[in-house]
Amino acid sequence: MSSDDVFQQDTLLEGGQSCPINGLRFAPEWAGTSIYLLSLPVADYSEELFAEELTAIATAADVRRATFSSGRHCARALLLDAGLPVTALPRQDDGSVQWPDGVMGSLSHTNDWAVAAVAATSMCEAQMLGIDLERIQALDEGVIKLIATPAEREALSASSSPLWLSTALFSLKESIYKCLARDFGQFFGFQDVQLSALQSGRPEVQFLHPELRARYFGRHLELRMAITPWHVFTLAWLRVA
Repeated sequence: MSSDDVFQQDTLLEGGQSCPINGLRFAPEWAGTSIYLLSLPVADYSEELFAEELTAIATAADVRRATFSSGRHCARALLLDAGLPVTALPRQDDGSVQWPDGVMGSLSHTNDWAVAAVAATSMCEAQMLGIDLERIQALDEGVIKLIATPAEREALSASSSPLWLSTALFSLKESIYKCLARDFGQFFGFQDVQLSALQSGRPEVQFLHPELRARYFGRHLELRMAITPWHVFTLAWLRVA
């Protein structure tokens, strides 16, 4: 993959909106495994929610109701497309989604777009997955120091594209955390994972946390990302050993 392949041109939809994952060659060419992806504009789909989902947003503001319900709306559309059971997707205590047996998935959103990824565990090369969607924006120095290791900060300083690159760095680490956190069983932070080669379009990961390194050394954690003029979308999945 060349450095240009990571960039995608948004296609304008009705009303001037543009899909942040439009044009991606989903699976198997882009993702490398049977993962279904869908992104839709955020809207209020709370009338579609199951009772056990509504409890998570009972007192939420309108924007939270819209982003929460849009993520579930995308996920259920994918479950239907994949021939999987369409069911409630409650929020667990740690904020993650409780997926039905035999299904893995991940949700993300900005205030304007929601995105979901779903796969059947019996028909997928992935053991775990995580996705993230971010609006490209300038990150202040304090945030960069929080999310980036010294080596990553040096790479950002040397880059001619620090705006999308710092957003991509943050997004990839979010996807990695979503992918591994439940299996790993404990919290790990931004500084516990180091990324390189982002501008090549094929990021590489190094685990700095000794227990992360011991658990996942030699296992295939796959990373993908796509950049549009407005968004960064990232996907992480751990291949079945």
